[in-house]
Order: sequence, then structure tokens, then C-alpha cells
Amino acid sequence: MAMDLKWLETFIVAAKTENFRIAAEKLHLSQPSITVHIHQLEQFLDVKLFMRENNRVALTKEGKQFLIEAEKMLESIESGVKQFKVTTGQIKEPIIVVMSPLLVETTLPHVLYHFGIQYPQYDVSILVEESAKLEEMIASKKAHIGISLFPSKHRHTQSELLLESPLELVVPLDEYDDETGMAIDIEQLFNEYSFFINHIPSVSDEINHQIKTHFPSTKTISISQSYIVKRFIKDGLGISFLPKMITRREMMEGRFNVIPFSHFELPTVQVFLLMKKDYDVSNDLVELIKTSYIG
Repeated sequence: MAMDLKWLETFIVAAKTENFRIAAEKLHLSQPSITVHIHQLEQFLDVKLFMRENNRVALTKEGKQFLIEAEKMLESIESGVKQFKVTTGQIKEPIIVVMSPLLVETTLPHVLYHFGIQYPQYDVSILVEESAKLEEMIASKKAHIGISLFPSKHRHTQSELLLESPLELVVPLDEYDDETGMAIDIEQLFNEYSFFINHIPSVSDEINHQIKTHFPSTKTISISQSYIVKRFIKDGLGISFLPKMITRREMMEGRFNVIPFSHFELPTVQVFLLMKKDYDVSNDLVELIKTSYIG
């Protein structure tokens, strides 16, 4: 005699509710059917799973042990059926990727888009959230993959460094022409232009401190999003440090300039891949993100 999947489902619900009547309501079965399923499972395993006293039931020692195994078995079966349906095209497997706002300006959204085209069995959703909300979504399994500027602080979330992007001093197009070979007066540059800060949360505190120390007379303007900073620089309204991974297109199109900077050591902007340790995530997408050029 083989074990019936219905016995497992019935046992798990009955074990968690410790009430056959409530289990019957949850499973849309009659109470006698619950009793029969449990009895058949006990016969199959040759152990008592429940202690029965009046109208109450409680798991035996063996019942508690089997509950752990039963949940693993049911999860494995459900996962296998789901994967089969995904592979045969019966359903699409949802993948939710959440990223920090800064990373929208990299090639990462294009990588995710082309993954969805190449692997039609997946239904890819892209969300944009600040780091704290992003990490909470991964920890609570509201998203499968996180791409963040910070490593995870959660014990059950794994972080892997994807890349480190150097900062560059970005200035309006007319301010510097590298073909002339003329020396750049950095001090004058910081006195003439406003300096935009707070658009890269992982390095903002360090940059703000260095600017106050080395260029105390520079007017600073706080802007939370780097795409606005890039727009203002292109319009000749100021200067700032930006990670190289988000300036490639503008540099190719000749919209602003990058000039050498050595007044103090610039930090790099780190990008981390975040995943829940026990969450089933597409290896195809994880490997693609790890091996793709993000910049």
C-alpha cells in the first residue's frame, strides 16, 4: 500500500489546528473523512500520531517528528509539480526583482528584460525601493532577488558582492575639454559650482564629510535621486561625484565631462545581490545577474 497525498495534507492541517473539526472545515471535508485519513496514515506508518482525549487531540512524540518530515515531503511534491508545469509551459513562474533607485540607471533593467524574453517560462517583475524597504521585502519573501547598495543585515538573507563602481567627478560639458590639455583648477571649480550631495546613500556620509573638510566654502545642495543630479549637471547647474556605472551613456553621447580628481581618496559604490537563504530562486537569472556587465 502506498501513502496517499491526501493523508499528508490532512495530517499537516490537523496537526497544526489540533482539532479535527476545524481541519475538516479548512480542507472542505467531513470530520469522519479526517478521522479515516489519520487512521490510514497511522496504519501505514505503524505509529500513533495523535493522542485523543474527549474532543481534543494532541500530537504524540512520533507525531511531532513526522510533522517535520511531512511538511518537507509536501513542499517537495508541490515544488516538483510546479516546476513541471513551468517546464511544460502550463504556467509561468513569477520572479520578483527589487532594486535600489540608483541601479535603474545601469544596464540591469535591460538584463532583466532580455532574461524575460529568453526564458518565457518566467514572469519577471521589477520593483524599485529604497534599501531598508528592499531588504525587508527579501526577508519577508515578498521578492525573490534584491540588488542593493548595502549588504543585508538579516541573518537569514545572504549577500554577495556583485561589483564595485568607482566614483568620478562629473562636470558640465563646457567646463573641460580634454583635447586642450589645459590644467583644471579644482578649487575654482568647487567655488564656482554648487555641489550635489546625498544621492548615493551608501557613501553620502563620507563624501559630505570630505567636502566640508576640503572645500568648506562650496555650496552644497541635497538631491535624493542621481538621475536628477545628472540632469542638473547636463544643464550646467552644478557638479558632483557619480559612480561610473551610471554615466556611461551620457559620456558616450557627450552630455557632460569627467575630470581627474585627487584631493582625497574616493570610495567605491558597492552593489550586492540579496536572496533569502531558504527561498527557491531561478539559478538561470542569478547566474545571468552575476555574469552580466552592469554599467
